[in-house]
Amino acid sequence: MGQVLYFAYGSNLDDDQMRSRCPSARVVARAVLPNYALAFGGFGHRWGGAVASVVRARGARVEGLLYELDEGDLRALDRFEGHPFSYERVQRLVLDEHGRRRRVTTYLQPEDGFEAWAPPQGYFGVLWRAYGRLGFDFESLARAAGVTP
Repeated sequence: MGQVLYFAYGSNLDDDQMRSRCPSARVVARAVLPNYALAFGGFGHRWGGAVASVVRARGARVEGLLYELDEGDLRALDRFEGHPFSYERVQRLVLDEHGRRRRVTTYLQPEDGFEAWAPPQGYFGVLWRAYGRLGFDFESLARAAGVTP
C-alpha cells in the first residue's frame, strides 16, 4: 500500500493533534470535497459531544488538507477515528488547490441515522482556529455548527 493520501476536514486540521496522531503525516496540499457539506453529529468521547462529518449536499463543498501518511499512521488514525464503528473509512475524489482531481482516503459518519447537532465549544474552537490559520471559509463552519460568525 505504501503512502496514503488522506483528506482531513475536522479536528485533524490542527497541526499539533495531527503530529501526535500520525508522526509521518506530511501536508501535501489544500483541497475541497465537492458536493458534500460539513456537519456535526455523533458523539466524540474525547470532546464530549458532536464531532465533524460530511454529508452529501449538491453544490456544496468542504475545505480541508491533504496529508500523505504511511500505513502505520493510517492504522493509528483508524483507531483515533473509531473506524469502523464511529466513522467509516472511505475513498472519495477531491479537487486539490492546483485543480487536480485526487483519490483520497477520508472518514465520515454513516449517513443512515445521522443526526446533526451543535459541537461542544472546545471542539468548535479547534476547528475555528484551524480555519483561521488556513484561510478557510468561516461561514460554512459556523453554518454547520448552527452559530453566527
